[in-house]
Amino acid sequence: MTKNQFKQFIGFLLKHNLIIAPQYNAEGYLHLNELKDSNDLYLGTELPLDSWKWYMLPPDQKMFEYKGEKLKETLPQIPKQVFLGVSILDMQALTLLNQVFEKDPYYQEIKKKTIVIGTSLVPEENFYQFFEKFEENKLEHLQFDLFLAVQKSGYKIYSGSEDGQRLLDKFGYKNYQHIEYAGPIREEGLDRQMVEIKDAMQNYHEQKIWDDLDKRCIQCGKCTIACPVCFCFRMYDQADSAKDTGYRSRCWDSCFYNEFTQVAGDSPKDSKHRFMNKTGEKIYFWYEHHFVRTPDTFSLPGCVGCGRCTRTCPADIDIKKTIQNILSARKKMLKKSKNDG
Repeated sequence: MTKNQFKQFIGFLLKHNLIIAPQYNAEGYLHLNELKDSNDLYLGTELPLDSWKWYMLPPDQKMFEYKGEKLKETLPQIPKQVFLGVSILDMQALTLLNQVFEKDPYYQEIKKKTIVIGTSLVPEENFYQFFEKFEENKLEHLQFDLFLAVQKSGYKIYSGSEDGQRLLDKFGYKNYQHIEYAGPIREEGLDRQMVEIKDAMQNYHEQKIWDDLDKRCIQCGKCTIACPVCFCFRMYDQADSAKDTGYRSRCWDSCFYNEFTQVAGDSPKDSKHRFMNKTGEKIYFWYEHHFVRTPDTFSLPGCVGCGRCTRTCPADIDIKKTIQNILSARKKMLKKSKNDG
C-alpha cells in the first residue's frame, strides 16, 4: 500500500468508524485520542503516555442495574472503533488482556466492536528487547486485525482476522497477506530473560532490593494506571433506597492502595486487617504479579517492557534498574552456591 493509498484508507476509516490513534497534544505530549484529521496521526517509535487499556478496559464500567427485584445487565454501548497505530509492544499487551478477559462479557462486547491496526515500528522503550526488529513469524502469536509493515515506499499489509479482511475488501485493496493466529504462546516459550526474572523472584530473593524501594515509593499507584497490562479492579454499588433502584460498577484498582487487601472482621495481629501493610510488601506483590503469577497463569509475560511505569513514577523508580538488580542478585547467589558446592 503506497503512502497515498494509506491516506485514502484513513479517510475511508474516518467515514465509518471512530478512530483512536497516537497524536501530539498542545503541550507536546503524545497521547491516544480520537483522530479527526489524518495529518494529526503519529506513526513512529515513540510510545504514547497512555495505553489502549483505557479503551478496552474502561476505568469505570457499569455492570448491571436493578429496580426492585428486577436486574438488568448493562453491556457497553460503544460505536465501532479502530485502534490505529498500535505498537508491537502494545499489541502484546492487548493479546494478554484478551486472554485474561476471554470470558468477560463486558470486555468482549468492546472487543467485537474494535478493529486493531498495528505497526511494525519498534518503540524506543523496549528494554527487554522482546522485539529487536520486526519479524513476520512473530505476528502469528499476536492478536490483531490489520498490520502495517513499514517500508520506504509505504506499507506491506497483513490481515490477522476475518474482520480485517472484510475491511480491506470493502476499501477495495487486495494486495495483502493473511496471518493465521496460532495462539499467544510461542513455540520457544517465554523469553529467556523473563524466565530468569521469574526464577530470581521465586528462588533468589534479595530483601535489600525491596527495602530500598520501600523507602522511595509513595504508594500513589500511578504505575498501575500507566501499565498496559495491570488489570485489577474493584466493584462498588450505588443504591437509591428511596426509589429501590441502584447499580453495580467496576473500576480500576491498585495493589498500592490500602483498601486493596483490606478485609472485614477483626484480626488478632492488625486492627486494620490487611494482608499487606508495608510499602515494600506491596511493591514486591506488584512485581511478583507481573513476573511470576501472570506467566504461571497465562504462559505470557506480565510485562511488555514499555517503560510507562518509569515515565510516570514521581519517585523516579526505574523498573529496568530494578530488574537489573533482581538479575544481579540471582547471578551473585548462583555463583556463591557454585563456589560453596
